[in-house]
Amino acid sequence: MKNIAAIDIGTNSVLYSLFKVESRSTINEIHFERHSPRIGRKLKNAKKPRIGEDNYRQLLTILRKNIRHAYAHATENILIAATNPLRLAENGKEIRDRLTRDLGWPVVILSTAEEARLSVLGAVGPLRKNQTALIIDLGGGSTELVVYRGGSRLAFVSLPEGAVSLTEKFESTGRVTGADIPVFEGKLTKYAKRLTKIEPYLDSSVTLVGGTSSALAFLKDDDFHRCNRDVVLTVHDLDLFVGLLAKLNLPGRRQLLEPDKKRGEIIFAGVLWLGWLFKTLGLKKAKASPRGLRQGLALDWLDRR
Repeated sequence: MKNIAAIDIGTNSVLYSLFKVESRSTINEIHFERHSPRIGRKLKNAKKPRIGEDNYRQLLTILRKNIRHAYAHATENILIAATNPLRLAENGKEIRDRLTRDLGWPVVILSTAEEARLSVLGAVGPLRKNQTALIIDLGGGSTELVVYRGGSRLAFVSLPEGAVSLTEKFESTGRVTGADIPVFEGKLTKYAKRLTKIEPYLDSSVTLVGGTSSALAFLKDDDFHRCNRDVVLTVHDLDLFVGLLAKLNLPGRRQLLEPDKKRGEIIFAGVLWLGWLFKTLGLKKAKASPRGLRQGLALDWLDRR
């Protein structure tokens, strides 16, 4: 079978994967690229959230580059999905239509529920009838928590916060004092009640997806991306990372996250948010997965075909 490509347009990043299709339910990632145009920056707090022309042109350039690569590698189909930034922007549908016209490939805007379903499929694969999984997908502008058992969704919560939106709120791109952290955490408590839907399923296998968890997994095990394997992150790990990142200035955070230096600007807020979720839910550990929405897009398309 030929290759298929999948592209995830998020608040902070554009993620591109090329997959070799082994069977209808098995794919092998043979190429991966990450770009950080951050098209969703400042959308959440804007009176009229719009994606500007400069951001559009930057995004179009990245997508055209990805598509050229896909064409050069015998790709059967190119799947392009946008999440929070196009959901949030008042001109999101207009941007979708322009991209579809300019690229010659359809671009879809995923609902929060569909994004969560595909992230589950990508991170853990099709679930057995009695197998239960909890996925926490921490993005730039939103966070989805979803529980599936087999093919049925048992619980779903979408929170309107992520590493980018919280960085804008916390203004935490520089050194942070110990007194700042409780203040930041206090601003998150308004979301605690919404997490009660997830509490009955906390004995399930918990998987983390998204840029923040991937960056932390890489810091804990630098073979994370090369070996395409899960890495366990504990609540103790998150406390250590919060303490470390709070002491570093922006250049120090960028250096720590080499080669994904741009994430240094938003990593502190992302780790603080993930740590707060762990503590509020009473989680002790979870597996960070390098797989997620892109794999889900590919597997879902193969299954429907």
